[in-house]
Amino acid sequence: MTHISASPVDISAITKPILDAIDLVLKNAFEALETPTLTYSQHLDIFQAVRSVLPVGGTAPQIAAIRTGWENFVSISDVVQEARKTVEDQSKQKSEFVTTAESKAESIEACLKTSTAEMSSVLEEHAEKKERVEALSAQLQEANAELLTSGERVRQLESDRSAKQAEAKKLHEDLLEDNVKASEEPEALKGKISTLENEAESIIGSLKDWRSKSN
Repeated sequence: MTHISASPVDISAITKPILDAIDLVLKNAFEALETPTLTYSQHLDIFQAVRSVLPVGGTAPQIAAIRTGWENFVSISDVVQEARKTVEDQSKQKSEFVTTAESKAESIEACLKTSTAEMSSVLEEHAEKKERVEALSAQLQEANAELLTSGERVRQLESDRSAKQAEAKKLHEDLLEDNVKASEEPEALKGKISTLENEAESIIGSLKDWRSKSN
């Protein structure tokens, strides 16, 4: 029996177009993935699109290696995207915290400014009122001193008035007594004069009698 040996088949002619197509897909995918505005869901869409065009099963070693490499790339990208998402979430939370803290700080600062302005106004008003109170206190002390002085003056005038009233009363009594005496003395003098006149007339009569008897 004659055996016919089969010559080895060159499959490069078959795999090359596939590899060229895969290379173009990967080129476009990598360019798309470098887009700055690409979202996470768009990343997933690109990964799925590339995965769908890569052959599976008993393919040529080069194609299998490419699919394995892409699967690894996708896994790493998923981890990176998840890490980025975590960082972005934390950064967002931190940003929100910072924004909230800054807002509270601004609110507190505004309250402090308002409180400081109000305190300054109250202190100024307090100083003005204190100054007025001190001025009124000085005036009150002066008025009290004048009141004491006028009180002493009133008491002195009352004392002087009482003394003058007593003096006037004594003078009035003395005048009444002098008037009484003055009224009594003329009467006494009149009586004495009348007595003396009578005595004189008696003496004259006696002398006349003596003369007539002598003649």
